[in-house]
Amino acid sequence: MQLLKRILLSLVLNNTELREKADFIIAKDSNFLEGQIGVITQREFHKGDKLFSVKGPILSQPTKYSFSVDLDKHIDPLKDDGSFDLGHFLNHSCNPNTFIKIVNRASTKPFIDIIARRDIKTGEELTFDYASLEYDTVTKTVCKCGTSVCRGTIHGFKDLPEHIKKEYEKEGMIPAYLLNIKRT
Repeated sequence: MQLLKRILLSLVLNNTELREKADFIIAKDSNFLEGQIGVITQREFHKGDKLFSVKGPILSQPTKYSFSVDLDKHIDPLKDDGSFDLGHFLNHSCNPNTFIKIVNRASTKPFIDIIARRDIKTGEELTFDYASLEYDTVTKTVCKCGTSVCRGTIHGFKDLPEHIKKEYEKEGMIPAYLLNIKRT
């Protein structure tokens, strides 16, 4: 497993297309998940900054690494050459420092922008709450975010506590397709 991780990390770090904003955001060892790769900042960012975009093939079913842009549309974070997009390495937190903005334009297939939820320090790992984008998760997993508000399990929007749904909605973090489900 360690050998596979090192090979993957080597491929990521040597792939300049995976680096964004002149190496200001890179994929490397996670700050909080042992043996995992995360997306790490190399400079400070401010609340509201667009950090990077995630594009890729649109799938009808979710995968472990996909991003939902609708109930039946999921972005697989892969580049045209099949290499991993930075989004592939964006880890979960119950108190994330980013949120996802879905971009739907008639001229392109949907993609997402990763936006700073708050000011972010140099060396901080970028995270988002999977439940703010996914109605349900492919697998229920023990959460290891370690934050003071950790919910213990990574799950989807359908299982998100109401007070968090309200907070996220107030912050503009919940996409329209999930808000429409909530209202029905």
